[in-house]
Amino acid sequence: MKNEFCTGEFEKDCLAVFEKLLQGYNRAKLTSAWESEINTLVDKLTHLPTSPFHRELIELFDYHYLVLSEPIEEIIKQALELREQMQHTQRYVTIKEKYFSIPFVPKNTHLKSLEVFNHEGELCYQQTGEIKYSYIQFLKWILPWYKSVRIHDVIFFKQHVTQHKDLEIYYYSPLVDLSSADPHDYYQFFCDYYGKTQFLNYFKTKVRDIPAQITGQFYMSGRVNTVLSLSSSQQVLWAYFVFRLLGLKLRLNLEASMLTKFLLLMNKAEINDYKNSYYYKLFMKAPYIKEGKNLIVELEKTRMLFKEGNLPTEDIEEVIAKLLIE
Repeated sequence: MKNEFCTGEFEKDCLAVFEKLLQGYNRAKLTSAWESEINTLVDKLTHLPTSPFHRELIELFDYHYLVLSEPIEEIIKQALELREQMQHTQRYVTIKEKYFSIPFVPKNTHLKSLEVFNHEGELCYQQTGEIKYSYIQFLKWILPWYKSVRIHDVIFFKQHVTQHKDLEIYYYSPLVDLSSADPHDYYQFFCDYYGKTQFLNYFKTKVRDIPAQITGQFYMSGRVNTVLSLSSSQQVLWAYFVFRLLGLKLRLNLEASMLTKFLLLMNKAEINDYKNSYYYKLFMKAPYIKEGKNLIVELEKTRMLFKEGNLPTEDIEEVIAKLLIE
């Protein structure tokens, strides 16, 4: 891997993507391009690819960079290996179409049949055309005194649509695909993705309607955004130890799915696909979500949050002590 790839430069380049998105968002608010639906505009600014390959790349980054804090050059190396494994998974939509060819009708204007097949050759969508004739209009057309009647009054076409199977239509990234073997393409892809992720987190924080003061030990210092401003790994540790204080232990009284949904709801995120969330991956290992010193640092941050909220820290300190002995 080339030496110019380093985490410091990567963070700067991601910040540049974030700032560009923020500038575009701010400009949109000042022009006629501004939309009443803020979320629609943000979706357009942060459009992420949905193809199987790109989803795998995003999950690779979420886990190995955001959770394990691996250097970006290692992430790119793994991405190239993933490309080699997935080259056989390219998906193509096949379309077969025929048009009517009859006198007085321009070619390739009316479909006789259209069939759309998925990558497995299964028929998903079918459209069939049918020619209809109006004999009354035909008689009028051939009689000279009906000058207002035209050929399109005599012949008209009807379409019948049948959907046999759901057809998945993927959105592909313009930066990288399965044919890309240049590490720079993957670097730009991860910059784009991480910059958009940072912008989304910033946007959610800014637009979230949070009461000035919320009571209750769940909110530590009294404000929800204290927790929501944490990284994903810190939020997982926070939730893990808060529920322990309530006498609910992960894998004993609680499932990872329950805690994942709890954090997703706090972040106003969709919970239906919770198993693909990196919160879920973290909870499956909690509290050992990182290794060695990296985990100790995260635990110390969590312990300080608990102290600020006047909450007991014994459970956290016990895990730290075990790690120091090891």
